[in-house]
Amino acid sequence: MKKYILMGVLSAFLFSCQPQDYEVGTTTAIWKKPTATDFMQAKEQGVHYIEVAFNQCYRGVPAEEVMPRIAEMKEKVDSADIQVWSVHLPFSRTLDISVLDDSLREANVLFMAQMIEQCEQFKPARLVLHPSSEPIADSIRAQRIKNARQSIAHLKVYADRIGAQLCIENLPRTCLGNTPEELLGIIRDIPGVKVCFDTNHFTQGSTEHFMGILGKYIGTIHASDFDLVNECHWLPTQGKIDWKHFVADLKRDGYQGVFMYEATKDCDHNKERPTPQRIQETFKKIIGIN
Repeated sequence: MKKYILMGVLSAFLFSCQPQDYEVGTTTAIWKKPTATDFMQAKEQGVHYIEVAFNQCYRGVPAEEVMPRIAEMKEKVDSADIQVWSVHLPFSRTLDISVLDDSLREANVLFMAQMIEQCEQFKPARLVLHPSSEPIADSIRAQRIKNARQSIAHLKVYADRIGAQLCIENLPRTCLGNTPEELLGIIRDIPGVKVCFDTNHFTQGSTEHFMGILGKYIGTIHASDFDLVNECHWLPTQGKIDWKHFVADLKRDGYQGVFMYEATKDCDHNKERPTPQRIQETFKKIIGIN
C-alpha cells in the first residue's frame, strides 16, 4: 500500500510543478468495448490519461463476470502502458449508497468497497463516486443526504487504503448533489473527500457559480458540454460553456489534476462517439493552442 500512496504523492508533485499545463484525458466510455489498440492510439494522439469506467465491467454484466471483466480491462491498460488517472466506480438505479433501506444500503456499500479494492490494481490517483441515484422526493431528501454522508465516510477508509482520493460527483435533476451548496453539505464534514465537477451535470446555474463555492474542493473533473438546459455530454466547445473562463477558474483555485473528458457525443460528426484526435483538437482550442 505504501508504494501506491507514494505513487499518488509523486503524481500530485509532478502536476504541481506545472500547474498551468494541464494534460488531457478521456473516459474509456468513448469506446463501446475498449481495446489495448484503442488505448495505444489515444496515446499517439496525445491523450495520455484515462478514467476507467467500471460500468463497462458491471452494467448489464452477470455478477460472476464482473471480476473477470475488470481483470481483462487491467490487461488492456497494461498492454497499452497508458496512465490511469481515475476510476469511475459503478453506478445504477439500484446501486445507491443513500437508499433508506438499511440492509440494502449496507449491501450496496459493501459491494462498492469491494470495487474500490479492485481499483488498487489500476493505481488511480482519484476515485469517482455517485452519492445517489434518482428520483429522490423532497420528503425524504434530508435522510438520503444523511445516509450518503455515512456511506461516503465508510468508503473513504477503503480509498485511503489504496492511496486514492475519493471524489464525489455532482449529479443532475433530483439526484443528491445537484447544487454546489448541497454537495458541499454532503462532503464538508468528511476530511479529505473532494469533488468531481461534472460540467454537464450542473443545470441550475453557471460553472462560475459552482467554482465559486466548490473550486477549492475539486479533486478531478468530467469535462463535457451542453446547452445549459439538459444533460448532453457533447465535446467541449460544442455547447454553451465558457471553457476559457472555466480553465481560468481551475487555475485560480489550484487544480493540479488531469483535464478529464467525459464526452460521448461529437456534434460535428453526427453525435458519434468522439475519437482521441477530436478530443485533442477541442482541448487545444480550450487552452489556446492552434
